[in-house]
Amino acid sequence: MFRFATVCLAFGLMTTPALAAETLTFEPDHTSVVFQYPHFGMSHPSGKIMGANGTLVLDKDDPTKSTVDITLDMKTLTTALPDFDTLLKGEKYFDIAQFPAATFKSTKVELTGENTANVTGDLTIHGITQSAVLAVTFNKKAFNPALFKTGYGFSATAHLSRKAFGLGNLEPIVGDDIDLIIDAEVY
Repeated sequence: MFRFATVCLAFGLMTTPALAAETLTFEPDHTSVVFQYPHFGMSHPSGKIMGANGTLVLDKDDPTKSTVDITLDMKTLTTALPDFDTLLKGEKYFDIAQFPAATFKSTKVELTGENTANVTGDLTIHGITQSAVLAVTFNKKAFNPALFKTGYGFSATAHLSRKAFGLGNLEPIVGDDIDLIIDAEVY
């Protein structure tokens, strides 16, 4: 009897395709994009965007086949300066009434180390799509007792030009070079 069960189990494993890819959802309360911009070249103030919605299809056997598709709610943009937030959300900058979301859709994943990769994709901000490269670091896989789920944590950085997205207003007060610092949890 034991031998028959072993043969059945082995046959079942051979005929069942491997599930290498796992579709995970971004956790909006723990996924954020911090942006820093040069102010007169004297300092680098920051702001934050949250409201993530999207998926990471993580292929554990071949991470280069993984994909990212994420949308950020531009209404969540904050610099902690209410008047500046209103200006940024208005027609002269992000115009969130017309462009309420920013999106990133990966087109290529290139491993750069044991826990790092460059993820290239189409970044759309203010209705303009440009290619962008995210330098991504895998932080950890862990069980989250608050959500009763196991998830993955990632951090990433990127460097952008405001002008490339039609957001060159107030230069040189606000410089063109924008740095992004991204943290994400997926479950």
